[in-house]
Amino acid sequence: MSEVAKSITVVEVAHASEMQEDLRRKLKESQKLDGSRIDSVRATVLSSVVSESYDRAKDDLRAYVEHKASYPAFQVRVERHVEHCCDLIEAIKTKRNFPGLASLSLSKQQELHERVLEHFEELKQNLKHVEKVERDHKLTDVRSTVWVLKTLSFTVAAVMAVAFFIEVNSGMLMSSVSVAQGLLDDASTWVVGYLPFLH
Repeated sequence: MSEVAKSITVVEVAHASEMQEDLRRKLKESQKLDGSRIDSVRATVLSSVVSESYDRAKDDLRAYVEHKASYPAFQVRVERHVEHCCDLIEAIKTKRNFPGLASLSLSKQQELHERVLEHFEELKQNLKHVEKVERDHKLTDVRSTVWVLKTLSFTVAAVMAVAFFIEVNSGMLMSSVSVAQGLLDDASTWVVGYLPFLH
């Protein structure tokens, strides 16, 4: 190999490395602009993708969905999105580690990097959708809990009202009848005592 060919290869490799570093920087910036909570699944997966830990990103996403076993409908609703996210992660991996990237023309390398950025943005959108579905399920769960508590409190109030009515009807009502009958007897005795013609 001639000296000129060696120097061209060195320059191409250096330029490819420079472009890879530029892509990594753009991905980090895009992740920072995302504004997701640091402990969210989106932040975890995107961070793994930026650091080129693709298998970990897919494992974290799948583990997150499996962890939500208490919401079976959640798993069904996000299954399609999770698979699409895994496909996007794999596409990013393939394009970032494209064999012979340094031998491609600069425009082709740039095109691959643009596709990686597009896949990354699409991945963010799909992860946002997964988080939205989770929030919807949590909200539904809270609403159903509130509904159950309201129903329970109304039921307890109704049972207490019926118990009070039964108590009044069986205990106090009979006592009231006895008291009224005693008052009526006393009143009739008093009336009889004041009427002289009845003696």
